[in-house]
Amino acid sequence: MKGVKMSVALSSKKIILIVICVILALIAGFAAWAFLWPSRSADLQKADIQRRDYNQSVADIQKIIADDTANNEVRPDCRPILKTHGKKTARAVMILHGVSAEPSGMVELADWFYQAGYNVYVPRVPHHGMKDNKLHGQVRASELVKFMGDSAGLVSGLGDDLGVIGHSGGGTLATWLAQYGDGLFSRVLLLSPYYEPDASKAPKWQMALLRNVYGNHLLPDQFFDGNLSYRALANYVIIKQNYRNDLKAEGLKHLGLIIGSDDDLIDKTMALNIAEGMAKASGAEFTYETTPAYIGAGHELISPEDKVVKKYKKELYGMYLRVYEK
Repeated sequence: MKGVKMSVALSSKKIILIVICVILALIAGFAAWAFLWPSRSADLQKADIQRRDYNQSVADIQKIIADDTANNEVRPDCRPILKTHGKKTARAVMILHGVSAEPSGMVELADWFYQAGYNVYVPRVPHHGMKDNKLHGQVRASELVKFMGDSAGLVSGLGDDLGVIGHSGGGTLATWLAQYGDGLFSRVLLLSPYYEPDASKAPKWQMALLRNVYGNHLLPDQFFDGNLSYRALANYVIIKQNYRNDLKAEGLKHLGLIIGSDDDLIDKTMALNIAEGMAKASGAEFTYETTPAYIGAGHELISPEDKVVKKYKKELYGMYLRVYEK
């Protein structure tokens, strides 16, 4: 009987050991996935763009604005913006807002380009501009890809020469569109593009964890400065992970990069490397400038509600138009 009891006891210890080993293996596997998975997918590396003529573009954009008007969850000042001269113009531009932002912050820049002769479209990113601003954390990389393809198709009929301007996360999207837009955009202007946070805000070793854990909504959302969703930020980084390996953008003629002199939120070295690399790979001209030091511009470069932008709007917006048109 003693031998039987000892055998049972040993079996119990063996089971416990096996369970512990399985748990450790699962933890190791999860850690390896969280830190090593590249977040690349063929579905995030292609755009479905349906090109339109001028009348089709205007009609379809107006329908989207009407749908947003009927949606009580969308704030009235956050609907897409369309500014046209009543016909297809020689030049048209699409302006993409950043993470947790919405079209209203772009309205005065849109008017600046409109006054310069452009037709202008400012779309609203999915889950952004809602009465509950924290809902922007629901956005997924797959939704961003669909949004970019749809938006490119909508702006396609507004002008002969098309360009895209992106601020912060909008710069992340503009970079992707240039590479997968099948030559639709000849000009790109990136304003403090968010590819990854500055290392002072998030150490580089955390980027894979951000992408794979928060990007896949495996942890409850958190908000940087109470406003920027970790989940949303992660999905924009996933978009960056799916850029072309060679960064080539077909049809690109000029790429401009402007970064705020006091911007401490984005990885500025990465922004320069990606932008310059894309221009070089595409045989495009490249212009890089920082905002004048005396202005003291940080990451916010467009919204007229920002006190620096409000004070120096003429200098800043004039700079953007000048660099865009080089």
